[in-house]
Amino acid sequence: MKHSAPLRSLVLLLMAALVPTAAHAAPGGLLRTLLLGYWVCETKGDAETAPRRLLDDSFRIVPDSSYRTAKGVGGSYLLLGNDLMMTSGPFRSRKYILVGLGILHPINASGQRTSDRCVRQSSASALEAGNDRDADAREQGAHDADPDAAAQ
Repeated sequence: MKHSAPLRSLVLLLMAALVPTAAHAAPGGLLRTLLLGYWVCETKGDAETAPRRLLDDSFRIVPDSSYRTAKGVGGSYLLLGNDLMMTSGPFRSRKYILVGLGILHPINASGQRTSDRCVRQSSASALEAGNDRDADAREQGAHDADPDAAAQ
């Protein structure tokens, strides 16, 4: 019976060590993932100028915190809170800030948000180079069919 006090202390110590505690967030925010699918990067547009697609900067998010470029080359990313960093592949070291669920803004070398953006798209056709020309042709056709536009 002499050994019961030290044994009891050891058991209590082990039980205290196994009590669950609150998880602490990683520095930088909660670990998250981006929405799967196509992210088309583009320059800023305005009322007179349509955004211009930056196909070489566009990518597709696939499972396991990974991405593929428009050329099919892959890499991985880390999203902590709203801060995104490409951690491997051709976009390695690129940084972005997530604004809402479907818009990313690149971060430049001095840590400032740029005016370019990457927008989540629903289909791969957004990554095709001909889409800008097709949209321009549709817009011109609509303009030609509008009698009020012809009078201007």
